[in-house]
Amino acid sequence: MSHITNTLSSLSASATDEGSSTLRSLNRDWAVLCESTRAGDAVAHWSHEHLHFEGARTPQDVVDRITGLFRRGAWEQHDQAMLFLLRRVQESGSDRDLAWCTAARVMLPKAVSMAKSQQRDGIRWDDIVSSMFSALFEVVGTYPLERRPRGVFANIAMDTLVLAQKTLAADYDNRSVLQEIGDTLLPLAGDRAAALLPSVGPDPATQAQLADCLVRAVELEIVSRDEPELSSDDPRAELLSLVMWAVDIQALKISDAQRIASYYLDSSATPERTPRTRRSMGSEGARLRQRASRAVRPLREAALQTRRSAA
Repeated sequence: MSHITNTLSSLSASATDEGSSTLRSLNRDWAVLCESTRAGDAVAHWSHEHLHFEGARTPQDVVDRITGLFRRGAWEQHDQAMLFLLRRVQESGSDRDLAWCTAARVMLPKAVSMAKSQQRDGIRWDDIVSSMFSALFEVVGTYPLERRPRGVFANIAMDTLVLAQKTLAADYDNRSVLQEIGDTLLPLAGDRAAALLPSVGPDPATQAQLADCLVRAVELEIVSRDEPELSSDDPRAELLSLVMWAVDIQALKISDAQRIASYYLDSSATPERTPRTRRSMGSEGARLRQRASRAVRPLREAALQTRRSAA
């Protein structure tokens, strides 16, 4: 009974938490989707195909129907309704993305509740939210329909929590590694072989170095052509300089440099914008984390080797 009570309370968790820019973005996108004529047409078809969606006109109507089944404890009907959406997610129909977003939306309050349980010192709330939702979208898109047709809500929730915890651990482990590498190599900034920036105020030489670093990064397709200009007080400058140094000494492959940059760099100076790998919130986000994690390893080894050589 306590399990059911806890789960029901999680359905009441706020889905409009203003403390997360990722959640605000998801809510804006959902509002637009619910106003979409195309989405309304797809829901109209669903209302004729599934008994519990009868009369539904918008994606939010579908979410409300499924949530209502859960609140009433109609577990079998709830599983059937969720499986209806999940099957469409794994098919190639025109309503695939709509079904994906709708199934994820059903789980959103639970995801928010689980994200709150993962709050730790030193981890940004929005990073926790982003990791949780990235994991949720991947789990929804890969749910084993035939093997786990019962307890769909609980299965998705547990799989999401496990995946989010793994990706958060890998994410913050490697962020700290990047910071450690940068701190270690900073004394070598005077060596032209190590193109790291000295931690001093901006001057023409520094700005020229930044511009050259960005141009070479664009030429090697490590960053896109619309990457904003760098400044000496921009955290991107340290990271990009570090990555380009590793490329220059052939300690890092171009492909690995691209993975690190695509995950750890933000393409905008706007504080409210989340990193580019988290904007889509699809399964690719978790894969990019894993690739970035692997790509950091040769960078760490290069830093250690440089420290030994400089000693």
